[in-house]
Amino acid sequence: MVSSITFWEDIVEGAPLDCRSFALSREEIMAFAAQYDPQLFHVDHAAAEASRFGGIIASSLHTLSACTRVIVDALNGVEIIIGLGILEVALPNAVYPDDLLAVDAFWSDLRRSTSKPQQGLATVRFAARNQQGKTVLDSGFRYMIACRTGELPMSRTPHLVQSC
Repeated sequence: MVSSITFWEDIVEGAPLDCRSFALSREEIMAFAAQYDPQLFHVDHAAAEASRFGGIIASSLHTLSACTRVIVDALNGVEIIIGLGILEVALPNAVYPDDLLAVDAFWSDLRRSTSKPQQGLATVRFAARNQQGKTVLDSGFRYMIACRTGELPMSRTPHLVQSC
C-alpha cells in the first residue's frame, strides 16, 4: 500500500531507503535456477557439494531479482516514470540457502532535466550483505522520476541535465 506520493523534488541526495532483509530457501534457489540458470551448483546437490562452493548456491540473477523486489517495495510511493538502467553488478561472494541478506540502499546522482523539466533522474545505489557482513551484491538502478512541477528549482540548477 502506497503511503504517499513522492516526487523527484522530495528526494534527498544520500537519503537511505528503508529496505527489509530477506533469505532464499534451498527450494526457492533450485526452482529459480531450474527455470532460468540451470548450472549444476544451483540445481544438483552432489555436483554442488563437489564444486568450489561446497553446496547449492543462488544464481546471481536470483539474488539480483530478490534485491530488486526489496528496493521496489522500499520505493513505496515514488513516482517512477521508467527504469533507465542497471549499474555494473559486482558479486564478490556466493549466496547460500537461508543466508539472511540485508540490503543497504540510498539515493544518489539527482539531476533535473532542462529539456523536460517535469522529469528528474536519480540512482538508487545498493549493496546486499549476508549475516557475516560480507557483500554478496553491489549495484544500482537508474530511474526517471516525475517532478511535482515543471519549474526548475534554484537549489538544484547546478545539477541540470541537458536532455533525457
